[in-house]
Amino acid sequence: MVNVHQAAPAGDALDASAQAVFHQQWQIYRTMVDHNYLFHREVYGWLHRILVDEARQPFRFVDVGCGDAAEIVGALSGTRITRYHGIDLSRAALDLAEQALAALDCHVTLEQRDFVEALGEGAEPTDIVWIGLSLHHLLTPAKLAVMRSIRGIVGERGLLLIYEPASPDGEDRAGWMRRWDQQQPAWTAYPPAAWDTFVAHVHAADFPETASRWHELGRDAGFGTVQEVFVAPSDLLRMYRFGA
Repeated sequence: MVNVHQAAPAGDALDASAQAVFHQQWQIYRTMVDHNYLFHREVYGWLHRILVDEARQPFRFVDVGCGDAAEIVGALSGTRITRYHGIDLSRAALDLAEQALAALDCHVTLEQRDFVEALGEGAEPTDIVWIGLSLHHLLTPAKLAVMRSIRGIVGERGLLLIYEPASPDGEDRAGWMRRWDQQQPAWTAYPPAAWDTFVAHVHAADFPETASRWHELGRDAGFGTVQEVFVAPSDLLRMYRFGA
């Protein structure tokens, strides 16, 4: 059973122009995932192994910025999940997620809401929080605030798992952006207009942290252990495991 909640009233359907914008942007995103340009396959493989081998069993799972949930279904298949809670601002994305998550044998709740608000005061306790490429849209103090909120809801045996932009120590945001832009020749599935759209979003909205800073954020948020699980071959993104 899938329960869907909205943060505020919305129309019965997106208007035609909004639908067109969503599908254009979502196709750019899906192309990136389908061609594994950001190494989603490796990351979701690691996520599955952690959920099977390290997570409290059975477990409740919160998926922050869940999007269409296409990749998470594979990572959760074969695990002892009892409850899935997906959070995303996009109604259209949640409609796709509702279809994908029907494959899971657990209670599913989808919430249309800003994740900072959703994870704040009053959020329900859970065992695992997963953030895949959403936390980096926040500046450092806001990242820390969200991570502190998560520390409060995962309890003494819970985990926060993230996959986010990360820089080697000593590299600033401008240096990270230069290395990001150098990927263009390898992203052969993107015509120039699609690449330009994607890069404009990254330059406007992505705020990576250095590897050391991610460790500091975890400790400052109250997590007792911080582990670097995976470094993307591009060295532009890293996966971290924060334990109580």
